[in-house]
Amino acid sequence: MTSMQGTYEFMSGELVDTLETWPRKPYLHSPVDDLESFYYTAQWAVAFNDGANGGRFNGPEIQEFREMIAGSKRARATHKVTSLTPFSAEAKYGLFFARSLRVLTPWLLKLFTLRQEWSDVLHSASLRDGNDNEEYLRLNFYIFGYRGVVEYLELVHKHRESL
Repeated sequence: MTSMQGTYEFMSGELVDTLETWPRKPYLHSPVDDLESFYYTAQWAVAFNDGANGGRFNGPEIQEFREMIAGSKRARATHKVTSLTPFSAEAKYGLFFARSLRVLTPWLLKLFTLRQEWSDVLHSASLRDGNDNEEYLRLNFYIFGYRGVVEYLELVHKHRESL
């Protein structure tokens, strides 16, 4: 098994769980890990964005959110994203954050679905022969990777006028 590296704040939840469990179990890196990492990077960028005018929004709610994602409460911060609406979030989190919710919230739900379906692929792979199993996983790795990118781009395209 190769060593797993990266910035904690941007790692997928599954990878963080693996790193925090002892003894470590073998872990098969998936495209969903990369997509979740991209999500957490976007979430960070939205929270710490300086805005078009160079002035960072600094209300107490956004400050608390920034502390959560920069510390050990990332899951709580990510859950908060799903409970906010663009309209209710603007006064407390700033305009850019509020508008970005139109992409972040549905994207997170799509990633959750991808993670569940990837688990199904891993289960199916465990029931296959060795050589066939490797090819099956490789094919699904590409399918899930491309699907995740397409789903993200569709959301950005759908909301491009309001971002």
